[in-house]
Amino acid sequence: MRLALTAPARRLASGQALADIFEEGWTPVLASVHREIDLWQRADETLGPEAVLRMLTLHGSRTESVGEWWGSGWYETATRRAIARAASNGSLPAAVSADFPDTEYLADTAAGHPDLLDDDTLVWITEAVFKEGSLRREAGLPVPPAMTLPEWAARDLLDMLRPDSEEDETPVAGAMLGDL
Repeated sequence: MRLALTAPARRLASGQALADIFEEGWTPVLASVHREIDLWQRADETLGPEAVLRMLTLHGSRTESVGEWWGSGWYETATRRAIARAASNGSLPAAVSADFPDTEYLADTAAGHPDLLDDDTLVWITEAVFKEGSLRREAGLPVPPAMTLPEWAARDLLDMLRPDSEEDETPVAGAMLGDL
């Protein structure tokens, strides 16, 4: 994960390298990514993957856009609305209709497993979901809230889960918790 997020030569779909996008700001971005990965890696080693997955679900990416990301309730709602809107007004792309003649199955797949969609369908659904958000904003409707778990809350949770006695903890887990 660390390498995937921080390799300076890594290129995005647009062909731009990560380091080129951030220019002189790359070093602080890199340091921030390393700090976050270190925190969650220690939590994983201490608490186990299931607990950390639940915490990360609450914590999100610590950005305000998390409410609109795949996996949120908003994303599923917007995906289903976008597909229903396109199906009802005849704007569902022909290739998408050919691959997914059942729009309910398309909605289930796009909402729950967008990684299974081909690139063209994924591009279309991404644009359609963005349009759904834009329509809500234009109508003056509320946008989804970002749910994040602040760093202090993650640290407090780790403290609460710390073993009560020295006998209950392994030396490695204790050392890791002490570093948090």
